Amino acid sequence: MEYVIFILLILALIAVSYFLRRNEKKTKNKHKIAAYRVLDAPNPTPQEIVNTIKMLRLYGGTWRKDKEFVELVNRLRDRLAKIEASES
Repeated sequence: MEYVIFILLILALIAVSYFLRRNEKKTKNKHKIAAYRVLDAPNPTPQEIVNTIKMLRLYGGTWRKDKEFVELVNRLRDRLAKIEASES
């Protein structure tokens, strides 16, 4: 009986790991799409750009940075600099 409980525990941990990875992937894609939407917008607000940059940095990875996220952050920073320069 102890073996059955151990196997069920291991299967439950595998299932939790799978669902967490799937949820994280969905969230990363959501923020990536939001970043592309902000880049394509004709006149996004600076606050919207800053919030998008924060989310990209949060979900871009800690040790292994997602190269696409880094590129999006750089493009958004350039866009924010242009908007702030035109406001001054």
